[in-house]
Amino acid sequence: MARVVEQFNERRTFPRFSVTARMRVSHSRIGTIEGYSVNISDTGLMLRCSDLPKLPRGAHIGLQMLDSANPGIIFNTRVIHMSESEIGLAIVDYEYNGVRYTLDELRRQWDISRHDLSTGNLTQPRLK
Repeated sequence: MARVVEQFNERRTFPRFSVTARMRVSHSRIGTIEGYSVNISDTGLMLRCSDLPKLPRGAHIGLQMLDSANPGIIFNTRVIHMSESEIGLAIVDYEYNGVRYTLDELRRQWDISRHDLSTGNLTQPRLK
C-alpha cells in the first residue's frame, strides 16, 4: 500500500505517495528510457532512471506507466528538476488513442472506476 511521504516545509498542494512502478519516458533528444517511480502525486511524480541524460527545466516528456491497468495512456509531462539519476515531472495532461484529455477528465475517470469497484461493477474504464 502507498504511504504519504512526509516533508517539512512542504509547498505542494497534493500529497505524494511512495510508489515503485515501472515507467517509460520518451523525448526526441534522449529517445526512450525506462525507470521506476519514486513517488507520485495528483499532479506529478519523481522517477529514478540510470544513465539519464540532462534535459532543461520545462522540457516536455511523454510518460507511460507500464504497470498501470492501461499502459496505453501517455501522460504529457514537463521537467521540474533533475539530478544524475532522478527527474521530477509535472503532469500537464494525457493522451489516449490519439486524443488529448485534461487531468480533470482523468480524475473523473478514476472516480467512475472507484465507484464501479465499490459497487461490484467491474467494467473497463470509460476512456473515450
